[in-house]
Amino acid sequence: MDNLDLLPGGPPESLTAQRADIVVFACGDPAHAEHESIAIAACTSLPADVLERVDIKLVGPMRPEYLQALKPGSHVVIADTVPGTPGEIDEVRFIDLVGREEPLEASSATVQPLAEVIAMAELLRSEPIAGRFLGMGVAMVDLSAPPDPMAVEQMREAVLNLIAELTAQD
Repeated sequence: MDNLDLLPGGPPESLTAQRADIVVFACGDPAHAEHESIAIAACTSLPADVLERVDIKLVGPMRPEYLQALKPGSHVVIADTVPGTPGEIDEVRFIDLVGREEPLEASSATVQPLAEVIAMAELLRSEPIAGRFLGMGVAMVDLSAPPDPMAVEQMREAVLNLIAELTAQD
């Protein structure tokens, strides 16, 4: 059995194929929401030159299969909202997600905490995943209304800054 067969029929190729060394997973609920999440709205509205250089993947909850298939040396960014102070953005390295006293609560993580998803993916890989989580604090998630334009802009700027930092490292 191929390790990618953890989902019935395997994960969608759009979430496992990779076209760039920097992969950004914008979390929300692109399939079932009437409106986009803050992360999806921010990442799909990045400047065209950035969209050409990075691989943007629109997802609901993160799954280990999405991370397992990434090429060695890839840089991963997971953008989502978290319960907390509205507008406050936390940036957490994947390695710092594991063993936290209080697990990180990403809004789209309905099945497993993000730290568990990353740990499971790393068990299936030959090397750790270099990545960071960008979490924007929100009072509540309401996908029945359009995302707040100021929150989208703030998340977009945080994603752009992190992409610039990761690009400078290469």
